[in-house]
Amino acid sequence: MKVDNYTTASTARVNSDKNVPRAKFETLKEVAEKKLLESRAPRSKANLNGVTVEFYGNSMHQYDFWKLNWKKAPDSAHTDAKIYSAHGVERYEPAAYYCPELHESIFFNTEYYGQCKSWALGMAAAIMEENRNTHSIHGACVDVSGRGVIIVAPTGTGKTTQAFKLMELPGGRIVGDDWVYIDHNEGEQFGHLIGRQPEKSLYMRTETQMSKPWLRKIFDESKCENVTTKKENCEFTQGPTGCKLTGGKCVFDEGLQWCYYAFGNSRALVPREKVFGRGKVTDQARIKLLVLLRRDDKSPPEVHLDADGAIEILRKGEYMVRPGAGPKEMWGKLAGEPWYNPYLLLLDHARQEQFFRRMISKFHVKCLLLNTGVDSIEGTHKRIISMLDTA
Repeated sequence: MKVDNYTTASTARVNSDKNVPRAKFETLKEVAEKKLLESRAPRSKANLNGVTVEFYGNSMHQYDFWKLNWKKAPDSAHTDAKIYSAHGVERYEPAAYYCPELHESIFFNTEYYGQCKSWALGMAAAIMEENRNTHSIHGACVDVSGRGVIIVAPTGTGKTTQAFKLMELPGGRIVGDDWVYIDHNEGEQFGHLIGRQPEKSLYMRTETQMSKPWLRKIFDESKCENVTTKKENCEFTQGPTGCKLTGGKCVFDEGLQWCYYAFGNSRALVPREKVFGRGKVTDQARIKLLVLLRRDDKSPPEVHLDADGAIEILRKGEYMVRPGAGPKEMWGKLAGEPWYNPYLLLLDHARQEQFFRRMISKFHVKCLLLNTGVDSIEGTHKRIISMLDTA
């Protein structure tokens, strides 16, 4: 058996310009379109909660992931935003460009799907925030017996772990592990907020398999990206046969041919129902609780936040940069990611503040800040359940 894995030349986000003037962008687009025409590149339109985003690219890896990831839009649908992804363009460094005026993006010489996916979400977010009063949140969303929880947190604080634990409850169902749309016009109409997600699949860090061994079989049957398939490419080997991460034996020395946690940014794209089963998946949740996570050794395990407190933390967005989540020279250092949302291509602080303030103050969504650095996984989970029971 061989894992369905593709190794990209760039294994993380490439350098980008998110505010390219139209004239310069049109010049870059000519270069990209020439390559794509020569390659007979395919196209695919996706429906991101009513916004049609078209992919036009010559990387079959990105194209395959794109089709598996999104709900399909009709070929006849009007394109609201577009991604050109040209691989193999000579004399161009790997880079990404966005033109806000056109709602179009260009990727040169990068096949890494993570940035392509995030920019598709970011372009759709810009359109929906401006034209549809819809808030885009980078977070996991779970419905627990009719009560929705959104978990917003920087990478490495336990967001996915806590979302999974909620989903595993008898009344738990996953909406998504990465992105939520909330239509505030709809909220005004019905008196409560509904969280929805646009993705069919979960773009999962395969290192999750280290704490959830049962995921290995699922990843083995999924499309993967940048999984380590050679022992010499692993930086966590300890001695002849040991593993620094697990303290046990290296999986390659156990006779396995690939390791899902040797690289922190390797991914698997898995349909939600394949991970959880159809009965544990839903497309929407009525939002009752917003959970923010942090991880340090000094903050209290639990803080109840009002709108001002939540906005202060979200706007600052302090986090520790993990491998794959930013430039390599920043790995392990503190950085700021406003609103914990790296996908926002048009960052409007006033609009973000307004959305979160309305969520907490007008729609009475409770907000909890938990520190996973001083509490156990189970302890954090119990705090979420206790607050949800009062929501």
